[in-house]
Amino acid sequence: MLGTLGLWTLFPVAVRAPPNRRTCVFFEAPRVQGSTKTLGELLEGGPGPPQSIRCLYSHCCFGIWNLTQGQAQVEMQGCRDSDEPGCESLRCDLSPRAQPSPGSTLFTCSCGTDFCNANYSHLPPLGNQGVPDPQGPQAAPGGSFWMALVLLGVFLLLLLLGTILLVLTQRKVCRAQGGSRPEPDSGRDCTEDLPKLPDLCFSQVIQEGGHAVVWAGRLQGELVAIKAFPPRAVAQFRAERAVYELPGLQHDHIVRFITAGQGGPDPLPSGPLLVLELYPKGSLCHYLTQHTSDWGSSLQMALSLAQGLAFLHEERWQNGQYKPGIAHRDLSSQNVLIREDKSCAIGDLGLAMVLPGLTQGPASVLTQLRGPAAILEAGTQRYMAPELLDKTLDLQDWGTALRRADVYSLALLLWEILSRCSDLRSDPAGLRELLEDCWDADPEARLTAECVQQRLVALAHPRETHPFPKSWPHGYPQDCPSTPDPALKESACHLNVQQGLGSRNSQPASTTSHVVN
Repeated sequence: MLGTLGLWTLFPVAVRAPPNRRTCVFFEAPRVQGSTKTLGELLEGGPGPPQSIRCLYSHCCFGIWNLTQGQAQVEMQGCRDSDEPGCESLRCDLSPRAQPSPGSTLFTCSCGTDFCNANYSHLPPLGNQGVPDPQGPQAAPGGSFWMALVLLGVFLLLLLLGTILLVLTQRKVCRAQGGSRPEPDSGRDCTEDLPKLPDLCFSQVIQEGGHAVVWAGRLQGELVAIKAFPPRAVAQFRAERAVYELPGLQHDHIVRFITAGQGGPDPLPSGPLLVLELYPKGSLCHYLTQHTSDWGSSLQMALSLAQGLAFLHEERWQNGQYKPGIAHRDLSSQNVLIREDKSCAIGDLGLAMVLPGLTQGPASVLTQLRGPAAILEAGTQRYMAPELLDKTLDLQDWGTALRRADVYSLALLLWEILSRCSDLRSDPAGLRELLEDCWDADPEARLTAECVQQRLVALAHPRETHPFPKSWPHGYPQDCPSTPDPALKESACHLNVQQGLGSRNSQPASTTSHVVN
């Protein structure tokens, strides 16, 4: 775990943090396993060291140095996960913490000013680590008795304060979403009801997000994706787990949930995690930046995406199990994964919300867990419908409104997919209308996900008759207008995605560009 001593004192003005955010030096020695990057946002400061990080969860920096044979080398520097005793210090005053090997001592510091962990202020002499100096002064007669009483009192005081801090911390972390109402078991450890997964192996980080880090790994020999949550994201873990564990949520185009448990890669502490199927081709965003597709493959991706969203939105009974309607609320190309057959699987259900339905039970409990304010929670801004951006979402019928917002995001994903189609000729009849009817600025004018699915089937097989699902007993759904003649046009002109697909609503209502270059 040996690195090089960071003696950084000058930092560019561009990385200065705002008053309410702490900025620290960030460094991890090459042999350090895991990472504390998720505790902050790395800031661009040049091609190499020094690096800096803006803290997300505290106003406290830390540093760890290793003193070996009189030489001090930095091991780690960064943000702490919470403000703890010692964080009020204005400078990095080291204190010995551990001896990993004979002749080697780890020193740590915590401090509460910008870049205060760049250097330590002084190194305590090794003789002050609790080992009595044989040449030191002897205690006066009778002094040892009073010293023992003082030490006992200090120990009891620290024990009491530590217990209070522990209880308060657990109450803060374990409190369920939806207000400050105390829960009967809010003082217990949030992971105590999660099974440990001894056969789970962590290989490498494949994605880092605001609330979790996704690892590639193995569980009982099977390649899996491991979504690991820090202690401060327990609420996000619980919400996503609750959605994945809803009955009847198994579908080819929804990311497969395997299990939930606790664990972590050494030396990081154990925490809550979700184990999901691993999709080696990565996200739709990554795939589209690396590949183009022919018309057939592009339609397959588009259709599978619409099928997955239509399944989420649908409320159904199947094999004696009730599946409620679910709004995704964060549909983006980063949250869609590519299967081996190049079809799509929708994942990242962290913001998903169960919609009002015909039954009560686990689904309604999950809706209440989030609370009414969660309806307007933000997803990925560049994919959000205009009514979410300007806070005009219809809260009277919020279930239908959230479905319509999802369809707007779906339209932008279809645009991205078709923008990377290598042989898309002049607009196949119905394609322009399909996109326009999905990203219409008026939410009530948009298609449903089921209608999008049917339109894409018609585009893929223009000369076939396509029966509708049994859930539509009266033929074409009322809100799914019949499609135009789907015969392909013979023009040799390629679609200019920068210019648009047509004249009416040819661009999304949002002014942000969504084209993948």
